[in-house]
Amino acid sequence: MFGNRSIPGHRAATRPRRSPRRAARSTAAVVLLAAAGAASLPAAQASAATSALCSTTLSPGASGSCVSALQSRLDQLGAHLTVDGSFGPATRNAVEAFQSRADLAVDGIVGPATRGRLDSPGSVNLNTRSTAQIETMIRQTFPDNLEDKAIRVARCESGLNEIAVGRNTNGSRDFGVFQFNNGGTLESYLGTTSRALDAPQNIAAAYRLYQARGWQPWTCRNA
Repeated sequence: MFGNRSIPGHRAATRPRRSPRRAARSTAAVVLLAAAGAASLPAAQASAATSALCSTTLSPGASGSCVSALQSRLDQLGAHLTVDGSFGPATRNAVEAFQSRADLAVDGIVGPATRGRLDSPGSVNLNTRSTAQIETMIRQTFPDNLEDKAIRVARCESGLNEIAVGRNTNGSRDFGVFQFNNGGTLESYLGTTSRALDAPQNIAAAYRLYQARGWQPWTCRNA
C-alpha cells in the first residue's frame, strides 16, 4: 500500500442500492464462492509430515538439503515452490506468508519459532483462492460504480494474491489482496497479519478504508 516495495502494497453503515441485475448476480456468486471456497481451502496437511526440518536457522540466501526440506514442508502446506535447495525470493515469500498466517514475527527467517509452527501447523496453511474467486468477492463487497476500479487497484497491488507480502524500503510490510501496511492501516482495520491474509476480511477492510479515505492510501490509486 505504501511505495518502494521489493515485490508486487469499509464497509460503512449505508451502501448504495444495488440493481435487480446485481442482486441476481450476487446470489449466484455467493453460492459459487461457498462451494469453491470449501474446495480450495482444505485444512493443512503437514502436521504429520514425513521429513523432519533441520534444527539450524535458515535465512534468504541459504542453500542445501535443509532448504529442500523447508521447501517440501511449505509445499505440503499449499505453496507451489520448486524444491531446488535454494532459499530465493519465492521461498522467502512463502515463509513470510506462513509467518503472517501464523501471527509470528514476519522476517523471512526460519528460526525456532517458525520451525516449531512448521512442524505443528495446526490449521495454518498457504492455500489460496483463484484470481477469479477474488474478483467475485471484490464485486460482492464494493458497490457497482466502484467494483471495476477496486479490482484494478487490487490487481496492481498484489496480483489478486491473498497471501502476498510486500516489503518496503523502510522495513514495513504490506499484506494481502489490498496490501494493508503494518505501519498503520493493518493495525487500524484488521489487527493481525493472519486476518490480513484472509481474503474476505482483507477485502471488507479495504472497502471500509476506501469509505474513510478514498483511494489515497494505495500506491496503485490511479490504476
